[in-house]
Amino acid sequence: MRIFKLLILFNLLFIPVLVLSFFGAAYVVRRQLQESAEQQVLETSRVMMETARASRLYTTKQIAPLLDHEQSRVDKANSNVSQILDLQLPAVLQKAIDGVPRPRDKQIIENVRQQIIDGVRQAPRDLPGSEFFPQSIPFYASTENFNYFRSRYPAYSYKEAALNPTNPRDRTVDWEADVVNIFRNDPARTEVTGHRETPDGPSLYFCAPIRVNDSSCLTCHSTPEKAPTEIVKFYGTANGFGWKLNEVIGAQIVSVPANLADASAEKALRAILVWLGAILGFVLIAANVIGLLFFARSRPR
Repeated sequence: MRIFKLLILFNLLFIPVLVLSFFGAAYVVRRQLQESAEQQVLETSRVMMETARASRLYTTKQIAPLLDHEQSRVDKANSNVSQILDLQLPAVLQKAIDGVPRPRDKQIIENVRQQIIDGVRQAPRDLPGSEFFPQSIPFYASTENFNYFRSRYPAYSYKEAALNPTNPRDRTVDWEADVVNIFRNDPARTEVTGHRETPDGPSLYFCAPIRVNDSSCLTCHSTPEKAPTEIVKFYGTANGFGWKLNEVIGAQIVSVPANLADASAEKALRAILVWLGAILGFVLIAANVIGLLFFARSRPR
């Protein structure tokens, strides 16, 4: 009986220690898992942002010059057609008339020539003209490219927010403008992370600056007079102008619900706590068995 009293006393002291150890470990592990899950979400956001940045660069370096080259070919073809109809055709007809010996026939052919020329000049020329493709704009291209990522990562959202964008959908809202101004006030800063409250709950965001680091951007964004006519017709003259080289004009922003990281951390925490509880339970049983054997051996005979 004395042995069991000693075991009860031992458990009264040992079990609270195990319980406190369990909850203390759970608290520490939970914080570590939450930080790790947030870092994993931010790293995924960083990869997505770099992909969007690569899409912008690809559009600037390859797609836009390719479209410009094709447009120049169309313009050259249009110019050649106009030159043939307005200059070469009348010259060829005149040369043919000059070779006619009889004045009367020459006069008849001259009248026909004039009718042909007038008809050609008055007829509508449905030649392909200059055309604007939004896909050639880096902001548009990267945003649309990211939308395809959302088919696999629907919780993530992406926006290239600018204080003075060409496309109104890219204009900053209040908190986005604050992020852009952080980058404008601190040009050496390369990223901003944080939490904010939304109608759907807490959200985690990761941001990087958008800087005018290529002079080709100023072709469309310096003044309306220097911008391509097609862009001015499409978007107007009120937005997207006045940019300067090396100026921070916006921010890349990836947002994701905070509960995405919390859910991942909670799932891992449950698995760890099950194993931790099993280990502590085994320790408790083992300690009782060892105590029982120890007290039995030390009992006076």
